[in-house]
Amino acid sequence: MSPFWLANADPSTAWAHLAWSELAARPDKENTVIVLPVHGFADHGMGLPLDVEEVVGSSVLRGAVEAISPRTPLLVLPPLRLCLAPYPHTIFGVDATTALASLMEIAASIKAAGFKKITFFNTSPWNAELVATAALEARVNHDLAAYVVNFAGLGLGFHPSDPKRSHVLAIAARLLPVTASETPTPADVRDAGFRPGCYLQPAPLVADPSLDGSALLAAAAQRLADLLCEISVHLRPNHAAVTPSPVSPLPIASWPTDRIRHLGAFTRRSLEQIPNKARALVIIPTGAIEQHGHHLPLGTDAMLGQLWLARALPKLPVDAPVYVAPSITYGKSIEHADFAGTVTISAQTLRSQLIALATQLKALGFRQLAVLNTHGGNSAVVVTTIRELQTSLDLRIGVLSGYYKPAQAPQEAAFGFHAGEWETSLMLSAAPELVRMDRAVCEYPAYLADPGSLRPEAAPATFAWKTSDLSKSGVMGDATLATEEKGRRWLDEASTALAQKILSLLG
Repeated sequence: MSPFWLANADPSTAWAHLAWSELAARPDKENTVIVLPVHGFADHGMGLPLDVEEVVGSSVLRGAVEAISPRTPLLVLPPLRLCLAPYPHTIFGVDATTALASLMEIAASIKAAGFKKITFFNTSPWNAELVATAALEARVNHDLAAYVVNFAGLGLGFHPSDPKRSHVLAIAARLLPVTASETPTPADVRDAGFRPGCYLQPAPLVADPSLDGSALLAAAAQRLADLLCEISVHLRPNHAAVTPSPVSPLPIASWPTDRIRHLGAFTRRSLEQIPNKARALVIIPTGAIEQHGHHLPLGTDAMLGQLWLARALPKLPVDAPVYVAPSITYGKSIEHADFAGTVTISAQTLRSQLIALATQLKALGFRQLAVLNTHGGNSAVVVTTIRELQTSLDLRIGVLSGYYKPAQAPQEAAFGFHAGEWETSLMLSAAPELVRMDRAVCEYPAYLADPGSLRPEAAPATFAWKTSDLSKSGVMGDATLATEEKGRRWLDEASTALAQKILSLLG
C-alpha cells in the first residue's frame, strides 16, 4: 500500500487524490456515494497486528469498489481510525464525544462539498452503535442520506460472539505476510447475555485450515458491492441498481511489510514488550485533507507526512527506538472550507485526539513523543495542546520542526506557504501522477515590497484570513517554479535532516 493512498482504495475513486476543482466539477454529486471507512485497533484474540480491522476491511472495500467502478458514482475517504476503544484489548481510541464529533464534522464537510450521500463502513464491533448514532445525526442535522454497513452484515465479524470470526482470521492470514504466533491472552468475558456484555478480552481463536481466505474475501467484497449498488440508487426514482462485476478470489496483494516501526502493525503482546520505552520516541503524524489549488490533490498534507516518514525512518539505525503512532489524517482546515473537498475537524476535536493518543502512549510506558505536523492550520492547536501535556502528563513532547529550510527566492520563502514551489516540487518527485502542472499558477497573499507591516503571517501585525480572502485558486505561492529535480533534492536533504533531528532526541 503506497503511502500516497491514505486508504487502501482504487486511486480512481480516492477522494484524497482529486484536486478541489475536480471535485467541485464532478457530475451527479447528488447520487455519488461517499464512503467513510471506520477502523479500530484491537487485539481480537487472533494473535494478529492491532490494525487487522483495516487490513481486512480495506481489502474487502477495495474489492467491492473495483467491482462497481466506474459504473456506480462513488468516492472513498481516508479512514477514520481514532474512534471508541472501550476495553483493555482495544487501543488508540478517543472518548465518545470526540468520536461522534469527528464523524459529524467529516459529514458536514461532505455536505459542504455538495454531496448528498454518505456511507459509514464500520469494521469495529465497539463502534457499531456510535456509527448508527452518527448516521441519524447526519440525516437530521445535515440533511444527508446516510447509510451504515457493518462488517457483520457482510458475513464477517470481529465481535467475540460472532460465529464468523474464523472467517476473518482466514482472510487476515491470506493478506498478511506473516501470522504472529505467541501465547494467547486468556479470555475475559463477563455478562455475555446481559446487553451489551463486558468483553475485556476476546477468547483466543485458532485458525481453521479448511477455510479459503481468498474465496471468503471475494464473497465479502461481492456482498459489499451489491449493497453499495443498492445504496447508490436508493431515493432515485426509476433507477435500477448496477449489477457488480464478479469479484475474483484469485491473487490478492499482500499487505505491505515495511511497517516495522508503526505501532498499529504490532500485536498487543509485542507492543507491551517493547524494551526501554522511556528512552524511545513515538512520532504522531498530524495532517489534513484540504484544497491545494487546481494542480495538487486534496490529500497533499497527509501524504507528505507519510512521505517524510517513509524516507526518514530507513535512515535511522535499525536498533533506534523510534515508533510511529496512528496518524491524525483529518486536520483543522476551516480556513480552506470555501473550497470543495476540504474536510475539516474542529480545534476541540483535534485537541481531544492528541490528548487521547498521548494519554494512551504514556499508559503503554512511553515518555517521549514528537508531533510531525504537515498542516499549518493545525499548528496553534498542536502547540497549545503540547504545552498542556508537558505538565498534565509529565511527558517530554514537542514538534518536529525547524530541521530543514529549502533554498528559495526571498518572496517564495516568505509567502509561498501553501501549494507553492515547495509542496508542488515534493509531490512531483514522489507522486508525479497526482500533479497537474498545466494547472499550476502563481498567487501570493502578500509581497515583500508591500507598504506597511500588516501581513497575513509572520509580521508585527497579522490578520485572520480565509484562503478565499487571499487567493482565487487556493494557491499561496508560485507553483510554476516547481520541478521534480528540486523535489528529489529537497526530499533527500529534508528527510536526512529529519532523521538526524529524531536521533538527537533519543539522547
